[in-house]
This record gives sequence, C-alpha cells and structure tokens, in this order.
Amino acid sequence: MLNSLQTKLGQSVKSKKLNVFGLFFLLAFLILVITKLSDTYVETIPFKIQYKNLPDKNIITLDSIPSVNVTVSTHGFKLLSYYFQNKNYQLDFEKNTFIKDNNYVWIADQGIYDIKQHLGNNVDVISVKPDTLIFPFGTLSVKKVPIILKSEINFALGYDTLNGFEITPDSVNIIGAQKEIDTINYVETKPFNLENVKTNINSNLGLEFSNSSDKLKLSESSIHIIAQVEKFTEGTFDVPISILNLPNTIELNYFPKQIKVSYYVSLNNYKDVKPTDFIIECDYSDVLKSGQSFFKPKLIVNSTQVKSARMKQNKVEYIIK
Repeated sequence: MLNSLQTKLGQSVKSKKLNVFGLFFLLAFLILVITKLSDTYVETIPFKIQYKNLPDKNIITLDSIPSVNVTVSTHGFKLLSYYFQNKNYQLDFEKNTFIKDNNYVWIADQGIYDIKQHLGNNVDVISVKPDTLIFPFGTLSVKKVPIILKSEINFALGYDTLNGFEITPDSVNIIGAQKEIDTINYVETKPFNLENVKTNINSNLGLEFSNSSDKLKLSESSIHIIAQVEKFTEGTFDVPISILNLPNTIELNYFPKQIKVSYYVSLNNYKDVKPTDFIIECDYSDVLKSGQSFFKPKLIVNSTQVKSARMKQNKVEYIIK
C-alpha cells in the first residue's frame, strides 16, 4: 500500500511539471508569433477586378475577368488580415479610365489612390502589375424575340383546352452585344410538364437562358401562363358539298353529295354548334390543273367554339354528263 501511494505522488508531481512546461511552451510560442507578425514584410496580393460605374449602354467583351498583383510593404498583422478579406478591387470606369479606340484604358498610376484606400492605413504600395489594363467594350443592342413554351401537358380523358395556352408576355427583349444577340431567334421557357390535367392552368414559369453568354440580359425573367380547361365531347354532322368554278357549259354528276364531319367541342358549347358552321368545297379548277378524276374536298370551319374537325372521307368522285 505504501508503494502504491508513492507511485501516485510521483505521477502527480510529473503531471504538474508537464502542465507547467506546456503553459510556458505555449506562452513562448505566442510571444514568438507576435514578434514575427510585428515585423515588416513585402508581399504580392492578387486582386480581381470588379466593374464600377460602367455605363449601362456599354458591355465589356473580355472572356475573363482580369486581375492585378499589388506588391505591398506592411507588418505581418496587416498581411494576415488580407487572407480573410475579399480580394476584389472595384475599378471605377468614370474616375480611373479613359477611352481609346473602343477600349477603356486603366493605368495603375491613376488608380493607385483607390488601391491604397482599399488596403487601408500603414500599407505602402510598392508596385502594381500589370501597370495598364485594356478593356474592349461594345455598345449594347436590343432584339425582341418570341417566347416558346417548352411543355409536355397531358389532359385527362375527355378534357382539353379550347383556346390553347396564353403566355404573358409572349416576347422578350435580349440586351447585349450585337454580334451575340444576332444568333438568338427565340427564348424557351423552363420545362412545364403536367399529367392528367382536369382543371384550369394558372402559373408562373421562368425562362431558360443559362446556356447563353452571361453578358446577355433579358428584359423579363419569367412569364405567366393560363389555360381554360373544359370537358370536351365529339359531335358529327352530314355536310353538303359545294362545287366551285364549274363552267356553265359543263354538267357533271358527283358522289357522295355530302360528307360526314366529326368535330371536337367543349361540352358547354356543344348545343351552340350548327351544321351551317361547316362548309365543304370542291374546286373544279383544281382537277383541271391536276388532271385527276376526282375532287379533293376542303373543309372550312366557321365556328371559334370548335377546337378541331375532320371529314370522314377525303375523295369525291365525279363524271361529266
């Protein structure tokens, strides 16, 4: 038991000695760091250029954003702080550039004051490389193009929309350099997919423009889409055939005398559709030109309430008496 007590006392003394040693080691290390950070160093700091006060009508046509390397002299604490700061330099196009041959020109000597302001006090700027930056620019143009609805919409059985889909606005202005917008003829919406639709559609939808240059802008970012969805049914009528451009000197017999027409209409408007809303015409001058021995009938629908219609027969035989 006495041996065990002696062992524990020895371990305790050693542990305290280690703790004291660790504390002094940490203090020595901190003093060393503070001493080193108090010294003056020369370092080169890269800054990415950000555009400021660029006229709205102009656009920089560089493929990548340039940067400048600023060599500074300052104490270590200041340099350490730059590792946690946003390394961007806002280039003021109104104050620090001039125009030459459709280029904005920035000279370090003119912008060094802003760089010093950005770096703060107790910092000496030794050099800025490159000392000149060239920014080619183009004048923005505007082109109006249609918006194409990119959709896959499947209606429930017996349902449809009479007037289709209405999108607002139906066109958009593309703003950018002339040579870039010349290649764009339309803008698509983001995919709009619906299944088993039975109710009216009323939704906002974004525009798909991510594959285009990031230098181009759209006057609109989204569109509004609406559609009135109704229950639909099919109806049929026997419609008589009219012969056009038949000379008075010619008498002919044709058959059939009428053709069955099926049409698709909303259930609410079914009773409003009449046989007189449909006309079937056969043009004698067409068979003279083609030399065919039969007519190709044409269906004319005079009702906006009919979504679609088709004839059950597409040939009319005739003989000249």
